[in-house]
Amino acid sequence: MATDLFPVVQIRKGIWEIDEFEISSCFLIEGTERALLIDTGQGVGDLRSCVEKLTDKPVTVVLTHNHGDHIGNVYQWDEVWIHPNDRPGLTKKNVARAKESAGEIANRQKGCFDGIYKMFKLVPYDLNEVEPSEDKEITVHDLADGMQFDLGGKIITCYECFGHSLGEVVFLDETDRILFAGDAVNYNLGVSSCPVETTHRFLKRLMDMSDRYDCIYNGHHDFRPLGAPLDDDCLPNAIAVLEDALNGHIVPCNVPVFKGQPLYLTKHEPVTEQVNVRPDGTVIRRTFLRRGRNFVGIDTRMIYEEK
Repeated sequence: MATDLFPVVQIRKGIWEIDEFEISSCFLIEGTERALLIDTGQGVGDLRSCVEKLTDKPVTVVLTHNHGDHIGNVYQWDEVWIHPNDRPGLTKKNVARAKESAGEIANRQKGCFDGIYKMFKLVPYDLNEVEPSEDKEITVHDLADGMQFDLGGKIITCYECFGHSLGEVVFLDETDRILFAGDAVNYNLGVSSCPVETTHRFLKRLMDMSDRYDCIYNGHHDFRPLGAPLDDDCLPNAIAVLEDALNGHIVPCNVPVFKGQPLYLTKHEPVTEQVNVRPDGTVIRRTFLRRGRNFVGIDTRMIYEEK
């Protein structure tokens, strides 16, 4: 039986960050009538059971984007909301990737050299419990820019923020003054799904909305403590990096090590471009640029929008 022992932090009254064992974060927002679940993780553990321990309200599930580490447990519900740009292939859970992510986290928690910790189980899950999604139909609804969800006592508004994916969205809770950014904002930000100019425009809009929120929570707490927001320099630095690229100032940096060991333990050649192949065959190329603590991966072949 899959575990529901997710680490959980209540960040405001009626708002929880659910940590999928350091793989990704889901956010549960409760109103007086309904609750909203933002993202469903990679698919390690029983997320629905965890959610139902936190709220007895009916839950609406929304997704910031269609990447495996944010949609993994979507099959546990009967309906979901996502931007139409990211709708294709939504309910196909990548079990191999889920197991890989879970294994990476387990090894990281044991330390670089394992040692005595090899004898202990430090995570409450078993990789054999990461199972394929159920074979069932899920009702999928389209998110749109400006769409609102009335939870009773608070309204959550969806805004498009394309860049990390072609259908990335963020959610604004103006009552609690929190922006839930998914993967649209982070210190490790890959925005190679569309031109730099497009991503810059959407991130600038988020900055222009900053009088409506006090803090930003993104979909991973790898660059912030669990339950704490991103630091204030994250968004402006990301925008500044993209402005440099738009102005022709592109200085690649070494691709950093974002998982586990912070320094290479063996001799290696510096790498300035990261190439990933997605399950659908799409090749993602990212050249990393840096400003302060921010690393932004762009596709240097897609700087400007087509006119």
